[in-house]
Amino acid sequence: MPGTSSTPPPLSRVSPCPTRRCPGSTPEPLTKTHYNILDGLTDRRSFHGVYEVQDGLPLNPMGRTGLRGRGSLRWFGPNHTLHPVITRWRRNQDGAICRKSIKKMLEVLVLKHPSSEHWALPGGSREPGDMLPRKLKQVLRQEFWAAFENLLMQGTEVYKGYMDDPRNTDNAWIETVAISIHFPDQNDVELKRLNSHLHPCDPGVSVRWQVVDRRIPLYANHKTILQKAAALFAAHY
Repeated sequence: MPGTSSTPPPLSRVSPCPTRRCPGSTPEPLTKTHYNILDGLTDRRSFHGVYEVQDGLPLNPMGRTGLRGRGSLRWFGPNHTLHPVITRWRRNQDGAICRKSIKKMLEVLVLKHPSSEHWALPGGSREPGDMLPRKLKQVLRQEFWAAFENLLMQGTEVYKGYMDDPRNTDNAWIETVAISIHFPDQNDVELKRLNSHLHPCDPGVSVRWQVVDRRIPLYANHKTILQKAAALFAAHY
């Protein structure tokens, strides 16, 4: 037919982004990109070892997704994220820890953006060289950032690896480290400081302590991460 071709269009190395605020809106200088190493401040190493680079583009180590290019992600290759799993025991009015099926019950700190139908752990991508995720900074007053970094360093790693996320493409994907930060004592000074410094900079963002249960609507595979944190304390899930 006139005007048609059986040859597929060339791969666009920078996928279109619907808004300027999208983290993938700034094109990467691919000719200066070095994969499988620490590229300046950007860590392009994968937790799963050396990944293949074909025609100048990295290939998702978990296989093809059906989507090519960078999509809405910021970087080609691994996009490293951090997910703090912040928990405390759920207590009744007299301060006793609640139980379900004999197991103790947890509460986890979650947030929800107005554009999302799901609650999520307060983590995600970080600026190169930063320790705290951007989304966490958006709900935590700046004067508590240094103290929270100390809490992260004292926390327990519950997961490190590939994230099964709908934004992943053949050439860009998310890998994360999940750190459990647990407050066993309801009178913990740092827990009280954390609560007093929770303040979303966007009035549309909601933050709350959510009872841990497999039925809560969490984003993507945050449920898997939360389940690992609950198992760490032999808690109900």
